[in-house]
This record gives sequence, structure tokens and C-alpha cells, in this order.
Amino acid sequence: MPESNIASLDKKHSPGDPATPHIVTMIDAINMALHRAMASDSNVVVLGEDVATNGGVFRATVGLKERFGHKRVMDTPLAETLIAGISIGMAAQQLRPVAEIQFMGFIYATMEHIVSHAARLRNRTRGRLSCPMVLRAPYGGGIHAPEHHSESTEALFAHIPGLRVVIPS
Repeated sequence: MPESNIASLDKKHSPGDPATPHIVTMIDAINMALHRAMASDSNVVVLGEDVATNGGVFRATVGLKERFGHKRVMDTPLAETLIAGISIGMAAQQLRPVAEIQFMGFIYATMEHIVSHAARLRNRTRGRLSCPMVLRAPYGGGIHAPEHHSESTEALFAHIPGLRVVIPS
């Protein structure tokens, strides 16, 4: 998204006149946060299924590839285990990956990487390495889809030492 569009989004969503309501959707907020994070830190990279070319399944990554280029915004194969593993490796090398799993119901395949590696990397290396990564996995979203597309598995990760589960509201 060009800088002028970010500025207009920021202006559109700034408090301004309290009498005028400003509507910011969750997707708008995520998109603005990603733009800001990538603009302020060149080590932030975004990867996942369809995040570059198509802007993500819910369009949360629209404009990132155009603004930051294909070396920082990368499409991956439909392979959640690969996304998690590559993100952990990137994080161990001082990058700050923000990986997207299209739907939370597909996160089960990543659990071995997340629990055994991402959560334990700092302790396993006695603090020499850390894993500053974000794994975004949308759920709900009003799509009314069955099974994998609407599962809510965040509680499984909330009980793992070394992980932080964050749910914007």
C-alpha cells in the first residue's frame, strides 16, 4: 500500500472529531499494524499462503508486497509445517517473521515446531538465540465454514511455557 494510502487510512481512523465515528475493521487494523511494523523495522518479514500476491485469505496483507517487495513479503506453498519451520529459522537468525496460517484449524500440523522449537529455543540455547516471531491464525471471521476453517484452538497454545497468545479485540 503506498504511503499516501497509509496516511489516508491513519487519518480516516484517527480520533479526530469525537462526534464523528470512525470505523476500523479488524482487517484494517491488522493491515495498518503490519505496514507500520515493516516500515519501522527492516527485519520484519511476512510469509504465508497467498499473503503476497493475493493479500491473504481475509486481505489483511494487501499492499505489503507492493510497498516492501517480494524479499520481505513471501507467498509459501500450502504447507503449514513448512511455514512454522521456516519462521523459526528466520527468527533464530534475527529476522522477525510474521507468518500467516490461513485458518486456525490448520495449525495442528505446526504444533511440533511451535511447542518443541519456538517455545523452547531461548531456554535450549541458554539465551543465545530467541524466537521473535508471530504466527497469525485467523479463526471465526463469520465465514460459517465447517471444521478446519472455524476451529478455535488458541487455548492449546496458551498453556505452553515460552509462548504468548494474543487475541486482538
